[in-house]
Amino acid sequence: MEKIENMFKFLILSDLDGTLLNDKGELDPLTIKVIKKITKMGHIFCIVTGRPPRASIEIYKKLGLNHLMVNYNGSLITNPRSKKFLPINLGFSFSIAKRIFTNKLVSQWIESYVVENNHGTFISNIPKDENAKKVLFENFHIRDEKHVTLIEPDLSNICHDDVHTILLQLTSETHLDDLMYQIRWFADTLVTRTWRNSTLGIILEINSIFSTKGRSLKYLSSYYGISLSNCISFGDGDNDTDMLQNARFGFAMKNATITAKLYSHYITKYDNNQCGVAKELIDFFKMKQAFDKQTYSALKNDEKQMIKNNKIKE
Repeated sequence: MEKIENMFKFLILSDLDGTLLNDKGELDPLTIKVIKKITKMGHIFCIVTGRPPRASIEIYKKLGLNHLMVNYNGSLITNPRSKKFLPINLGFSFSIAKRIFTNKLVSQWIESYVVENNHGTFISNIPKDENAKKVLFENFHIRDEKHVTLIEPDLSNICHDDVHTILLQLTSETHLDDLMYQIRWFADTLVTRTWRNSTLGIILEINSIFSTKGRSLKYLSSYYGISLSNCISFGDGDNDTDMLQNARFGFAMKNATITAKLYSHYITKYDNNQCGVAKELIDFFKMKQAFDKQTYSALKNDEKQMIKNNKIKE
């Protein structure tokens, strides 16, 4: 019976920024209502984001979740509701980070860098300009200066634990190719992604090659015993592509990048400002409801008959 019930369970994974959240970084009441309803039905909903835990835990709570949460694009997997679940860290050695920061060639191309590990957030340079500082803190999800450690030039005050992610603010976009080449030279086991901000310029994000949303999807699928054919994923960015590709129902948002849309199986009818995820889930489960109910009933009857037949044989 449990195996049959699992056939009708779905694992839903969603990115946050540009996907589940609107452009203001907020959850719509409809989204909260739909996700609570879906989890009440017995389906599993997981947040899979590039954000750190501190920037996603409130969203997790508002949605009333009690499942696993994925942060740093797959570098950290936790269960905020259970201390029994041991956090999974898929970062990389601090020694690699140290080689990057102490390289004289690389240091001249970096305006500022941020290191995230289990001990907190470490930043090399806080802008003196208040507007630039505000934008930097907002984009790196830093509440204020009390919640970040300013790195000493010799890196002595960084807790030398494994690194979840590194964010590099470049002095100029012209150095991007050279910087990426140097990073790959330090370790070709790293994944680099870029994103832009009108104030900060170009940001280079560095993760372990194992820190991908696609790998997180496969782990969560295995953990919950729900096959990839019963997985639904939502995303809008290039870092969502393998998650969109590997889930049977991979939805790129209407507002997604071209790359994300090319790798997805479907595109949502509405964008992130129009509750695109919630509306797609409403349609999805409405369409399947009648079929599932009928098929589930038939399977239960078949299993009962098999049990009855086996008893007769005995």
